[in-house]
Order: sequence, then C-alpha cells, then structure tokens
Amino acid sequence: MNLDAFIPVSPRNDSGVRSSSEPAKLIHARRILIAEDDEIIRWIISNMLVDDGYVVNGAADGEQAWEALRHDSYDLLVTDNEMPRLTGIKLIERIRRAGMSLPVIVASGTFSAERVRDYPQLQIAAVIPKPFGRLEFLNAVRNALSSNEDTITDHASFDRSHDGPFSILQRNELNPKLCHCRNGR
Repeated sequence: MNLDAFIPVSPRNDSGVRSSSEPAKLIHARRILIAEDDEIIRWIISNMLVDDGYVVNGAADGEQAWEALRHDSYDLLVTDNEMPRLTGIKLIERIRRAGMSLPVIVASGTFSAERVRDYPQLQIAAVIPKPFGRLEFLNAVRNALSSNEDTITDHASFDRSHDGPFSILQRNELNPKLCHCRNGR
C-alpha cells in the first residue's frame, strides 16, 4: 500500500516563514485520510489540514483508501465521489458494512448535499461542493470531528479482515450543523 503521508511542521511566524523555534502543534493527534484521485487536489487538501495541525494520509482512489482504513485507524475520512476503482459512496458503504463509525466528509463537484438524503444509512457528516474555500473546508472538518467526540468510536476494536455486514445504526436525518452547501441549505 502506497499512501501519501503529510505531517505538521513548525508553524509560520508573522512574516509567513516557518519558524523552527516552535514545535508543530498536533490537534490531539487527529489522523485524517484523504481519498482523492486528482493528485493536485489531494495535495492542496492535505496541506490545508497539515497547516492546521492534523496528521494526514492521502489515497489515490477508493480501493487504496479502503486498504488504509483496514490497516490503520483514522479520526476522519474526506473523500471525493468520482474516483477510479471504487467511488466515494461505495467506499462509505464498505466502511459502514464493516462497522467503522468514523465521520466522513464528501468533497465533490458531482455529489450534492441534497443527494445525502438518499443515503441516510451512510451517516455522511458533511458534503462540500468543489471548489471550496479553506475556511469552509476546515470548519466542516472541525465540526465533523467535534460531533464525533460525542459518539462511541473504537476503530481498533473491529475485525479489519472481515468485509461482511455488521449491525449499523441508521440516522434518518442530516445534522444541519454538519451538512454544508454553498446556498445555505
């Protein structure tokens, strides 16, 4: 498995230059997996998150993301929908069937917030239409992670070698705090 790995470095000083005198600040060692087939977009998203103090791995498609999730624990998945080998929605379906409860943000130009209502069983935390702004994206990440703190999540306790169906909780409505779209709906 060949994932892109991004880790925070020293913060920038007032001039915009990274200061080596200050250590990087990790946000409670939050680990985020990015599933995005466009290398440039994956790099941009990853760097936004790293600059905000998160530890990030990047996967080039849904299958690579699935393998990463089976072998390691993450606090959040940010996925595109249209990807080769396995779409974002199919990836989320696998995750939920496997009993993984990590929050998921769909960042896509083709999957709208309105379509989430067709998939309540997938428990999608937020949908962000591409292109999106840095603050919009980081707020969605923070909201998804803070909402997940109130739920019981133990990603390490399930059997990662098993793809079969597990009992999953179904949410019948979206959390309006987490479902982002440009026109405020």
